[in-house]
Amino acid sequence: MNSHSIADVVRRFYEGWNNGSIDFADLVAEDIVNHQPEAEPEQGRQRFEEAVKGVMRAVPDSQWTVSDLLADGDRVAARTTWSGTYQAPEFRGVTVPGPARFAVEHVHIYRISDGKMIEHWVVRDDLTMLRQLGAIPTRTS
Repeated sequence: MNSHSIADVVRRFYEGWNNGSIDFADLVAEDIVNHQPEAEPEQGRQRFEEAVKGVMRAVPDSQWTVSDLLADGDRVAARTTWSGTYQAPEFRGVTVPGPARFAVEHVHIYRISDGKMIEHWVVRDDLTMLRQLGAIPTRTS
Protein backbone atom coordinates (compact mmCIF):
# COMPACT_ATOMS: atom_id res chain seq x y z
CA MET A 1 0.00 0.00 0.00
CA ASN A 2 1.44 3.41 -0.88
CA SER A 3 1.48 6.41 1.45
CA HIS A 4 -1.46 8.04 -0.37
CA SER A 5 -3.74 5.04 0.12
CA ILE A 6 -2.84 4.49 3.78
CA ALA A 7 -3.67 8.15 4.42
CA ASP A 8 -7.01 7.55 2.68
CA VAL A 9 -7.87 4.89 5.30
CA VAL A 10 -7.52 7.51 8.04
CA ARG A 11 -9.27 10.20 6.00
CA ARG A 12 -12.25 7.87 5.43
CA PHE A 13 -12.38 7.12 9.18
CA TYR A 14 -12.75 10.82 10.05
CA GLU A 15 -15.21 11.42 7.21
CA GLY A 16 -17.32 8.52 8.53
CA TRP A 17 -17.16 9.94 12.05
CA ASN A 18 -18.25 13.37 10.82
CA ASN A 19 -21.17 11.73 9.00
CA GLY A 20 -22.08 9.55 12.01
CA SER A 21 -21.41 6.32 10.13
CA ILE A 22 -17.96 4.71 10.42
CA ASP A 23 -17.44 1.46 8.48
CA PHE A 24 -15.47 -0.28 11.23
CA ALA A 25 -15.32 -3.62 9.39
CA ASP A 26 -13.77 -1.95 6.33
CA LEU A 27 -11.38 0.43 8.11
CA VAL A 28 -10.35 -1.26 11.37
CA ALA A 29 -8.47 -4.55 11.75
CA GLU A 30 -10.07 -7.22 13.93
CA ASP A 31 -7.08 -7.16 16.30
CA ILE A 32 -6.43 -3.39 16.48
CA VAL A 33 -4.49 -2.18 19.53
CA ASN A 34 -5.73 1.14 20.92
CA HIS A 35 -3.21 3.06 23.07
CA GLN A 36 -4.66 5.77 25.34
CA PRO A 37 -2.58 7.99 27.65
CA GLU A 38 -4.30 7.00 30.90
CA ALA A 39 -4.93 3.30 30.35
CA GLU A 40 -3.45 0.00 29.33
CA PRO A 41 -3.80 -0.67 25.59
CA GLU A 42 -7.10 -2.23 24.55
CA GLN A 43 -7.21 -4.83 21.83
CA GLY A 44 -9.89 -5.74 19.33
CA ARG A 45 -12.20 -4.06 16.85
CA GLN A 46 -15.25 -4.50 19.08
CA ARG A 47 -13.63 -2.64 22.01
CA PHE A 48 -12.34 0.07 19.65
CA GLU A 49 -15.80 0.46 18.12
CA GLU A 50 -17.44 0.60 21.56
CA ALA A 51 -14.99 3.30 22.65
CA VAL A 52 -15.61 5.41 19.54
CA LYS A 53 -19.38 4.97 19.76
CA GLY A 54 -19.25 6.04 23.42
CA VAL A 55 -17.55 9.26 22.36
CA MET A 56 -20.11 9.68 19.56
CA ARG A 57 -22.93 9.40 22.14
CA ALA A 58 -21.26 11.97 24.41
CA VAL A 59 -20.74 14.35 21.47
CA PRO A 60 -23.40 13.57 18.85
CA ASP A 61 -22.44 16.62 16.77
CA SER A 62 -18.72 15.72 16.72
CA GLN A 63 -16.71 17.21 13.90
CA TRP A 64 -13.11 16.32 13.15
CA THR A 65 -11.14 18.81 11.10
CA VAL A 66 -7.94 17.28 9.76
CA SER A 67 -5.22 19.95 9.56
CA ASP A 68 -2.35 17.62 8.61
CA LEU A 69 -2.30 14.03 7.41
CA LEU A 70 1.24 12.68 7.07
CA ALA A 71 2.06 9.16 5.89
CA ASP A 72 5.41 7.40 6.21
CA GLY A 73 5.94 3.68 5.81
CA ASP A 74 2.98 2.00 7.52
CA ARG A 75 2.16 4.99 9.79
CA VAL A 76 -0.20 7.92 9.36
CA ALA A 77 -0.10 10.93 11.68
CA ALA A 78 -3.20 13.14 11.84
CA ARG A 79 -3.21 16.57 13.47
CA THR A 80 -6.86 17.27 14.12
CA THR A 81 -9.26 19.64 15.81
CA TRP A 82 -12.19 17.90 17.48
CA SER A 83 -15.21 20.08 18.13
CA GLY A 84 -18.82 19.70 19.16
CA THR A 85 -21.15 19.88 22.14
CA TYR A 86 -20.18 17.64 25.02
CA GLN A 87 -23.33 16.18 26.60
CA ALA A 88 -22.15 13.51 29.06
CA PRO A 89 -22.19 14.13 32.84
CA GLU A 90 -18.41 13.68 33.20
CA PHE A 91 -15.22 13.78 31.18
CA ARG A 92 -12.22 11.66 32.21
CA GLY A 93 -13.77 11.18 35.64
CA VAL A 94 -14.40 14.90 36.23
CA THR A 95 -17.99 16.15 36.60
CA VAL A 96 -19.13 18.43 33.77
CA PRO A 97 -21.69 21.10 34.81
CA GLY A 98 -23.81 20.75 31.66
CA PRO A 99 -23.67 20.55 27.88
CA ALA A 100 -20.90 22.76 26.53
CA ARG A 101 -19.25 23.55 23.21
CA PHE A 102 -15.56 22.80 22.80
CA ALA A 103 -12.76 22.66 20.22
CA VAL A 104 -9.47 20.94 21.06
CA GLU A 105 -6.44 19.75 19.14
CA HIS A 106 -5.33 16.13 19.02
CA VAL A 107 -2.54 14.21 17.35
CA HIS A 108 -3.42 10.65 16.35
CA ILE A 109 -0.98 8.13 14.92
CA TYR A 110 -2.25 5.04 13.13
CA ARG A 111 -0.39 1.98 11.91
CA ILE A 112 -2.01 0.59 8.77
CA SER A 113 -1.77 -3.04 7.65
CA ASP A 114 -3.62 -4.60 4.70
CA GLY A 115 -5.65 -1.41 4.25
CA LYS A 116 -6.91 -1.28 7.84
CA MET A 117 -5.99 0.50 11.05
CA ILE A 118 -4.12 -2.05 13.17
CA GLU A 119 -2.77 0.25 15.89
CA HIS A 120 -3.68 3.69 17.25
CA TRP A 121 -2.01 6.20 19.58
CA VAL A 122 -3.34 9.60 20.66
CA VAL A 123 -2.02 12.76 22.29
CA ARG A 124 -4.93 14.85 23.61
CA ASP A 125 -5.31 18.25 25.24
CA ASP A 126 -7.60 17.15 28.07
CA LEU A 127 -6.77 20.21 30.20
CA THR A 128 -8.13 22.61 27.58
CA MET A 129 -11.13 20.33 27.09
CA LEU A 130 -11.94 20.35 30.82
CA ARG A 131 -11.61 24.13 30.94
CA GLN A 132 -13.88 24.62 27.93
CA LEU A 133 -16.46 22.29 29.48
CA GLY A 134 -16.45 24.38 32.68
CA ALA A 135 -15.27 21.39 34.70
CA ILE A 136 -12.19 23.19 36.02
CA PRO A 137 -11.53 26.92 36.29
CA THR A 138 -9.80 28.79 33.52
CA ARG A 139 -6.64 30.43 34.69
CA THR A 140 -6.86 34.22 34.80
CA SER A 141 -3.41 35.77 34.35
